[in-house]
Amino acid sequence: MWRVLVYVILLGIVYWVVKRAFFTSKKETPNLRRQGDVLVQDPVCKCYIPQSQAKAVDFKGEKIFFCSEECRRKFLTGNPLLKP
Repeated sequence: MWRVLVYVILLGIVYWVVKRAFFTSKKETPNLRRQGDVLVQDPVCKCYIPQSQAKAVDFKGEKIFFCSEECRRKFLTGNPLLKP
C-alpha cells in the first residue's frame, strides 16, 4: 500500500515539473504589457480605446479623442458648435 502511495506522489511531482517546463501559462501580448494605458471614449461611436492609439483633436481648449479618422471627420463636420 505504501508503494502505491509513493508512486502516486512521485508521478504527481513528475507531471507538475513536466507541465511547468513545457507548457507555459499565458503568453504575454502587447495589450497586457500596457496596463497603465488610460481608456478614452469616442464621442461619436461611444467606444473606448487606449489613449495612446486614439486620434486627438483640440476642441475649445479640450482634447477630444477618436477611435478613427472616420469618427473624427463625422464629429468635425456634424458639430454645430464648429460652424461659423
